[in-house]
Amino acid sequence: MNGGMPPMPNNESRIMDANLNRASEALRTVEEYARLILESPGLSARTKKLRHDLAQAGGAWLESLSPADRPQLCRDIIGDVGTQVKEVDEASRPDVRTVVVAALRRAGEALRVLSEYSKITNPAAAAKFEKIRYRVYALESPLLSNWGLRRRLASARLYVLVTGRLCSADPLTAVREAIDGGADIVQLREKEMEDGEFHRLAMSMNEICRERDAIFIVNDRPHIACLAGASGLHLGQGDLPVHLSRRLLGQEKIVGVSTSAPELAEKALLDGADYLGVGPVHETATKPHRRAAGLEYVAWAAQWGKLPFFAIGAVNRDTIGPVLAAGARAAAICTAIIGARDIAAEAAYFKSRLSEIG
Repeated sequence: MNGGMPPMPNNESRIMDANLNRASEALRTVEEYARLILESPGLSARTKKLRHDLAQAGGAWLESLSPADRPQLCRDIIGDVGTQVKEVDEASRPDVRTVVVAALRRAGEALRVLSEYSKITNPAAAAKFEKIRYRVYALESPLLSNWGLRRRLASARLYVLVTGRLCSADPLTAVREAIDGGADIVQLREKEMEDGEFHRLAMSMNEICRERDAIFIVNDRPHIACLAGASGLHLGQGDLPVHLSRRLLGQEKIVGVSTSAPELAEKALLDGADYLGVGPVHETATKPHRRAAGLEYVAWAAQWGKLPFFAIGAVNRDTIGPVLAAGARAAAICTAIIGARDIAAEAAYFKSRLSEIG
């Protein structure tokens, strides 16, 4: 009997409880940055899932405790000697990026503590905490590297795909005129071109895009996107997955994925894609063997709203109205622009239509 005295605190539970709270609070801080500063649905979703997975791992650890060792009975806020210890640099933050850096560091440290101490009583939970810690480390680069590029992606409306045989002018002239007409993003798409020629063309297009402040994307070939200094890469369903492509590109580049159904969009989100191609909305000569996904998929993607998307597939003057009515606010267009007699004027027309709705 202890004469009515409260139970002696289990110090291991106190450590675990404090660090679960610390890691969760840090991840919430990061999530708000991704959601409200970067305005990145993909990074917001990744951070939110980390926080939820942490809660699940914490719940698994909690279930392994005896009732007397539950954290609620072990907390000792008044007696905790660490609550009064503060570093000088914790009193202020010069900008939002330093807030995020501090939060990521705090989350990583807390997860390390959780992993080590849970090994004593629950090795399975320890393994979960360890995996979450590595995912936090992997999140740092896309959050902090080139975040301005991802904000530009989120506001982009007109995405022009360039294939030489479809251009009414030479490809480099087509790129200049498309950007002058309002293209926010240009993609080099040459399925049959050999790597050497493709690389030379990509280098020239990238330079034009930089001069005119447009985003340059390479289709299918991560090694050339890397060598040419492109802003990012676009992948089809048969190409390397996003996470493997990023090993070549680095986390700071943006990566898009072609999708034709909701389950493919969900997979692209989990794999770390920054945006989606949604389509083909209609059957198109550039993808003659691909069945149209239809306007229903465009409407689903608009309602889903977790990643920026570009409606693609025979988007032209006749079809742009229904695409907008289905909820699209951005489109990827090929022949209707680069095959026009006046490329700049045609790009300006589509940019105006896509900008009609805020």
